[in-house]
Amino acid sequence: MTILKCSATTCAYNEDMLCSRGEIDMMGESAHSAEETCCGSFREKSQGTMNSAKNGCGCETIQIDCKACGCTYNDKCKCTAASISVDGNDARKCDETKCSTFQCEC
Repeated sequence: MTILKCSATTCAYNEDMLCSRGEIDMMGESAHSAEETCCGSFREKSQGTMNSAKNGCGCETIQIDCKACGCTYNDKCKCTAASISVDGNDARKCDETKCSTFQCEC
């Protein structure tokens, strides 16, 4: 599994820059750059959730299903990178996130 660091702290699954979802979907089927990717699993925290106690723990390693077919780390829709960084400071929707590790095969 891949090591994941996530700066999308507005995501309901983000726990201390780690993901508590268990697996994520990276989108960007026709991406040629990181800006054309996004975390399809992103869900914005509700105002009540942002102020509540933590409900789960974040995991450092995670299964990543990757739709970014042009990425060098994509092998049959699975991410093979040793580690990735999902960026999205202040994101409110999934297309405001990106996989900063994306590298185009083009």
